[in-house]
Amino acid sequence: MTSRLRLRSLFFSWVVFAAALHAASSLRASIEAVVFAAEPGKLFLPVDEAVAELKWPIKRDAKGNIIELNSWEVREGTLRTLVDGTPLVNTEQLAQAGAAVSTPNVEGNVKVGHFIHGFTLVVSPQYVEINLAKQQMQAWQGDRLVLKTRISSGRKGGTPAGEFRAGPFRAIMHRSKLYHNAPMPWSVQLNGNIFIHGFTSVPNYPASHGCIRVPLNEGNPAKFFYEWVINGTPVSVKKE
Repeated sequence: MTSRLRLRSLFFSWVVFAAALHAASSLRASIEAVVFAAEPGKLFLPVDEAVAELKWPIKRDAKGNIIELNSWEVREGTLRTLVDGTPLVNTEQLAQAGAAVSTPNVEGNVKVGHFIHGFTLVVSPQYVEINLAKQQMQAWQGDRLVLKTRISSGRKGGTPAGEFRAGPFRAIMHRSKLYHNAPMPWSVQLNGNIFIHGFTSVPNYPASHGCIRVPLNEGNPAKFFYEWVINGTPVSVKKE
């Protein structure tokens, strides 16, 4: 009888423990990942969000640059950043720093860490909005704003409003066939001969022949956009 009671007690304890594990797993944070066309298959998120969930120590140098993540040495230039300077870390780097990282599920989502200190990286679709009245471009990954930059569109209504898709043509350095072989770095096709590209002169008013000019300075949003946006991403160009 005593053995049966012990077995029942052990079984009950196991059920309670399993239920607690399940409850903890269901309560883990969901964080929207940032993905880049330039690095397919890799999932990124802000370093501060990752260490907050994993409860990891982080070390910075006198300039504020991250030099150590959970005792893993972070070499200069290894972390991507948003245009505003926010450092990003990908799942491969988190694994190198000691985190358990699952294989992606059918939706592409990945679990990082364990049931107590961990999170789920969720892959959401990209979306871009260009406001011609404000001369502004914003880009989202799900609900996460990843880019906000000023632009200069086509003068005299040269940039068409409407719903478009990024691509298919893109080039690190493209040259205009219509306007004196003008350089168009970090070019992503929007519609026909209309491109989103970097340019040295981006005034706060429409100044191009129709393309969307994006700064090459100020964190180089032109390069960021080129490396981030995936072909086929919806791009909404609004007059207001």
